[in-house]
Amino acid sequence: MNWSSIPRVLVVLSLLISGAGAAITPVAAAPAIQVSSVTVTPDDPNTGEQVTIETEISNLQESDTTVTITDIYVRKPGTTTEYARVEDLGSVAPGGSVSIPMSTTFETSGQKRLTVSVAVRYNNGNSFQRYNYPIYIDVSEPNVKAELTAGPGANGSGTSVSLTNYGNANLTDVELTASVDGEQIDRNFLFDVEPGASQSTTFDTDDLASDQLTVTAQYEAAGGSHNTTLAVDLDENAPVRGDVRLTSVEATQTGSGLRIEGDAANLGTTDAESVLVRIPETDTVRPVAPSGEYFVGAVEGSEFATFELTASTPPNTSVSEVPVEITYVVDDERVTKTQQLQVDPAPAMSLGAGQAAGGSGPGGAGPPGGSGGLPLTLIGGAVVVLVLVGAGVYRWRQ
Repeated sequence: MNWSSIPRVLVVLSLLISGAGAAITPVAAAPAIQVSSVTVTPDDPNTGEQVTIETEISNLQESDTTVTITDIYVRKPGTTTEYARVEDLGSVAPGGSVSIPMSTTFETSGQKRLTVSVAVRYNNGNSFQRYNYPIYIDVSEPNVKAELTAGPGANGSGTSVSLTNYGNANLTDVELTASVDGEQIDRNFLFDVEPGASQSTTFDTDDLASDQLTVTAQYEAAGGSHNTTLAVDLDENAPVRGDVRLTSVEATQTGSGLRIEGDAANLGTTDAESVLVRIPETDTVRPVAPSGEYFVGAVEGSEFATFELTASTPPNTSVSEVPVEITYVVDDERVTKTQQLQVDPAPAMSLGAGQAAGGSGPGGAGPPGGSGGLPLTLIGGAVVVLVLVGAGVYRWRQ
């Protein structure tokens, strides 16, 4: 036996054994737990404002074990500073998920870089696993800014007051009071007003003897109480009575007909009802079908509705303007008035080609009472053609 070859054989065997061992090394199983999402509400909180951090945790469908969530906490990375923590949150079966909210506040402004950590225990053993999820939160200093505005109420009744939030903090517990000469006459409450939003209410001021009203808004914002005051001149905010006028009018005469189109606009702030427009009969114009009169109906304040009218005029009569009667009901009172409308002239009739003024035929002036006949140029051309054809036939026979 050649003993010198034994070491080589041992080396080869050892390599084969090590390779086989590497081939059967088990691959680590994928984690069963997943932090699906973390949401922060509100998105851009203010200092001192409560912030909710909600974490969704899922146990994957392909998992073969139920897991127990031992605790979740929010911490500044690299420190032991915690903003929120909850513990003993129960178990999650394979394919299940759970959302866990946590609340906190921030005392300083700026961007916060935080980590949400989730600790779980697998129920098929005593192994623990911790998962981390980074979040970023921009915290701002609170800016409380609100303004009151006033105007006529709906349909011109009372005084409408609006509170608009121009700051970045929610306005809560909003209360509006109306006073005259320092004495409170009414009090209304509003829903919370978010940044950039408005809320409105109406006070009954129709029977007030005074023309001055003071409105005060009291509310909570950014951890404190605030108020805003507005002095209202009721005379300036009085509703404008409904007033219907015809606008954007096109009145055109065509032959013995007249067509009028336009808008019946309410220039007031109160509604006008039963609006009717019609063309009254005069010496130069008479209403005719299909639209001798037009029922518009109701027109709300600062709104308009379209209308159409038709009329006839005497033959060979040019009309430069036409009256239109408008009737409507406003504040339970019927109003009737007339508006004069300018009429566009009828388009001139164009003469046909070769037809001169005073001519009696298509070829120009002809004998009086004549029936027309063929034009001389056409007759002369026909004679020339006949002469040429005759000459050609004669030469062919020769």
